[in-house]
Amino acid sequence: MTASTSPVVLITGAANGIGRATALELARKNVPLGLLDVDVPNLESLGDELRKLGARFSIQIGDVCQRESLREAIAAVETAVGPIDVLVACAGFGRLTLVPDLALDTLRKTFDVNLFGVAESIEAVLPGMIARGRGHLVGVASLAGYRGFPWMISYSASKAALIAYLEALRPGLARRGVTITTVCPGFVRTAMSTGIPYKRKIDMLEPEVAAKHLARAVLRRPRNCVFPFSMRIGLAVLKVTPDFLFDWMMRKAGPEALSVDF
Repeated sequence: MTASTSPVVLITGAANGIGRATALELARKNVPLGLLDVDVPNLESLGDELRKLGARFSIQIGDVCQRESLREAIAAVETAVGPIDVLVACAGFGRLTLVPDLALDTLRKTFDVNLFGVAESIEAVLPGMIARGRGHLVGVASLAGYRGFPWMISYSASKAALIAYLEALRPGLARRGVTITTVCPGFVRTAMSTGIPYKRKIDMLEPEVAAKHLARAVLRRPRNCVFPFSMRIGLAVLKVTPDFLFDWMMRKAGPEALSVDF
């Protein structure tokens, strides 16, 4: 793929985890990049890595929860590398939440980043995509959004909302030339997932493996991108599991999975 045929890709949450690995993966494919994050030191270190790869990119400090600064950052990206063809909404937030403490402040922040932050990012790039009659939105949700997991209360709720939001947007935007891919990874080794006190070692994908799936989604534009295959099958089964059986499984799974009181 040459620079002239590559889409310009904007990645939010680019400084760490899946976002960072996806930026590096796409840079190796000569894809021009816009990179946004609030983590300045890691964003700058990503820039150093990209320069070594000879990538074409623009890094900007941008908070997906702050409308004006977000739009200013995206405008700076478009000035530097061109109109945004693809948005990869990768900025995310998650924290262990358990009853009886409902942690409403955590719930609000989780929705602010994982749902409203994605919506703000989409709204910022969408007018240009519609005007050009083409564009692609890649929303990073989670397999945790398929059903509510009792140790990921706020996170599961936010990702379920994001999955529904993207699904509802899809038909109307398709008529205007804008496609949507909903990405649902399983366990990926990021600061978010490794911070949960599991009793036993959990098999997790490395961010670099997840990035290969996202890079393919950027270039091939599937409706859904769900991985790994094993969890895709397992979560698909859970999705259609009768409610009484699912409730029983979750009552058993919580105390067995976690080293903290459930």
